Amino acid sequence: MSQITLATFNCENLMMRCDFSAHPISNLARKLTAVSDPGQAEEVDRAFNVLSEDDRTLTAQALAATGADVCCLQEVENLVALTAFHNRYLRRWSRRGYPYRALIEGNDTRGIDVAVLSRAKLTRRVSHAALSFTDLEMTPPKGVPTDARVFRRDCLEVDVEKQGRRLTLFVCHFKSMNGGRAKTRTVRQAEAMALRRIIERRFPNPANAEWAALGDFNDYFELDGVPVEDHGLGPLLDDGFSVDLAASQMPAAEQRWTHFYGKRETYAALDHIFLSPALAARNQKIDVKHVRGGQPLRAERYSGRRFPGVGWSRPKASDHCPLFARLDFGGAT
Repeated sequence: MSQITLATFNCENLMMRCDFSAHPISNLARKLTAVSDPGQAEEVDRAFNVLSEDDRTLTAQALAATGADVCCLQEVENLVALTAFHNRYLRRWSRRGYPYRALIEGNDTRGIDVAVLSRAKLTRRVSHAALSFTDLEMTPPKGVPTDARVFRRDCLEVDVEKQGRRLTLFVCHFKSMNGGRAKTRTVRQAEAMALRRIIERRFPNPANAEWAALGDFNDYFELDGVPVEDHGLGPLLDDGFSVDLAASQMPAAEQRWTHFYGKRETYAALDHIFLSPALAARNQKIDVKHVRGGQPLRAERYSGRRFPGVGWSRPKASDHCPLFARLDFGGAT
């Protein structure tokens, strides 16, 4: 049996902020998004300043505070931005660093991708961004063609190997609630069903396999601590397909929030770690934690210590909080 600390964190717009138009290679900015090799990303990072300061020191502090072996991230523009963030910010606070990185360009035209930083070896990296409703034998929401892609961003599948043991992770960032939670719910339901189909295809018996689905699922089971039933994540929870780790280990709903929405002053758990039944059975009565020191001061429900420099609205680490836990797993490679 091995132990591993997993974290999920929506970094909020971890984007490049430089104008490359004056460089002799006029299409350099476009080329950066095509970089898929960590070595190439390192070369670009050494040559160009691809991230502005903004809130990235606070983002790095929040992520480093998890002490995670594997960090599953959302809202990362490309592998170059991820590399620059790691080398120039995260390494200041997390001295060990993360030698393994994964990011495959997804479907979001704004460059909002999912990514993985890992200290454990990544032995498998698979993007599911190209999957259509036809590919997954699914009925699309009303008005959506069957050949349309299911995921608005991606479902990035990685295998993590540690001490001869393997754990499979599915990193997701579902459709936002922009346009209305009720109106966008069917999109998230479809993404949740697609994720379930992918897991069922990967494992002949998903309940007995060891896997976790992590990320920003953009839906909640409670709002401001009050339970709600009208969410779009049913396919992941129906029939005990998976277990929401925070909901199972943190009885107080008002303590499970991971996102502060300043416009409405609301607190909700949009970020989740879903475990297979087998993995959940291995990990009963464990600590599931958040890092809230990077939240803006206006998120007044949190009264604990903030990182130096946090402001009323900005600077901040993100509008999300890292969610993390240390898990036992024993799947053989």
